[in-house]
Amino acid sequence: MNNLEKEIEMYLNGEMTLEEQKAFEKKIESDPVAQKEFKIYKEMHTLYNDADWEVSNNAAQNDKITTYETFLKSEKGKSIAKKIQKAEDAYFSSSSTKIKKIIVYAGSIAALLVIGLFVFIQLNKDIDAKSLYAEYKNWNDLPSLSLRDGVTSLSEGEILFRKKEYDAALPIFNSYISKNSIQSNPQVLLYIGVTQLELDKNEAAIKSFEKLLGSKTLDASKAYWYLSLTYLKINKVEEAKKQLQNLSRKPQDYKYKEAKELLNRLQ
Repeated sequence: MNNLEKEIEMYLNGEMTLEEQKAFEKKIESDPVAQKEFKIYKEMHTLYNDADWEVSNNAAQNDKITTYETFLKSEKGKSIAKKIQKAEDAYFSSSSTKIKKIIVYAGSIAALLVIGLFVFIQLNKDIDAKSLYAEYKNWNDLPSLSLRDGVTSLSEGEILFRKKEYDAALPIFNSYISKNSIQSNPQVLLYIGVTQLELDKNEAAIKSFEKLLGSKTLDASKAYWYLSLTYLKINKVEEAKKQLQNLSRKPQDYKYKEAKELLNRLQ
């Protein structure tokens, strides 16, 4: 601790005699560098006195503070806190001033709150995207495969699908596509993609819907809607928006109204 730091701390803590105070004030007035440092120390001393570190019961009940607290108690939060503490220990010596400690301590708390806020925002985004996926997915909208061409295997696959026996239904749909062209029944690709979604095979679902999109059939544009739902499920909101924008250009497009509505909610 240098002499100026000692003097500033003694002055701010009221530990100087009247004569020492006058001499110190005269010194500060004549030295711009000392004046600047004193100003910073004085502001920090005012903002971060001992009383400012108390947290009221009301604050502890705040949802965001509770979220931060939960994060800081997690393994990741503890790891970050330890790294900050280690950096502080390396920075401070036994002669460090109280004001310096307050400045860095305040910065550490601010850093943790920023990290907590980032986690909180990301968590909320993830929850919102998945809740929208759950809200807008409606597999009852899928066309009946048995009514289209009466193929026995597809009818069986659809029955299994409606019973949520997705593991049993998927091989039937895949078998049909491997033996027939996509153009013969592009709607089977919708069932394949949705079944993959239900089985958490999300990347495979994207490929299925993209295959439908490139099929140049009348049902091709439907892939945009199902791709947007898939991207919501895996929390790729910007990608979901792109797919919805493709559907919200023409009123006659598939799920036009829903696409416009969902897009607005994502803005």
